[in-house]
Amino acid sequence: MALTAVRRESLALALAVAVSSAGCVTVRSAPPAFTDVWPPAEGGPRPTLTLVVSGGAVVDGIPRDLGPILDDWGWATNRAYRESGLFSDVLLRAGRSDLHAAVTLRAEVQQSDVLTALSYLTLLIIPNVVTTEIIVATSITTDKGEPLGTIEVRGRSRTWYQLLLLPVTPFFEPHGVSPEIVYDLNRQTIATLHGRGVF
Repeated sequence: MALTAVRRESLALALAVAVSSAGCVTVRSAPPAFTDVWPPAEGGPRPTLTLVVSGGAVVDGIPRDLGPILDDWGWATNRAYRESGLFSDVLLRAGRSDLHAAVTLRAEVQQSDVLTALSYLTLLIIPNVVTTEIIVATSITTDKGEPLGTIEVRGRSRTWYQLLLLPVTPFFEPHGVSPEIVYDLNRQTIATLHGRGVF
């Protein structure tokens, strides 16, 4: 009887260790790191810009709120426009400016139901993989609302949830990886629109 109790305690301890050592790792799948000239070469007078950022998510086909990551993604977007050097000022509130940029940030999250079930049934010995498609849609208009240009660019990250990943989790957290993808997607957007002569 005592041996059975010891085995139960050992099993419970092993399960607790397994669960507590599980972690997640997020890696960038696309696009490759931004390699164009940054900041872009200025081409004339620098206009003022009002930047309006919004966002949402679709998880396995169901619309959801983007959640707290929207703040990080919004900050990455603001950073790209400010660092571009193409604008004399970037305003984050509605007001008078030469140009208006409406940036919509979307995440389309997908995972396999079968793989997710197997992963949890095996206590994450079989990894669960979540793919996040990141979409940055940008529309530039004049102060009178006249359209000047639109563009949509995409990136992707993959997050693995698996046993024994806890030690490396702090180095590959979603909050550390996905904002950099958004930052590069915005730099790509700015460089492309600048190349078209939009600003």
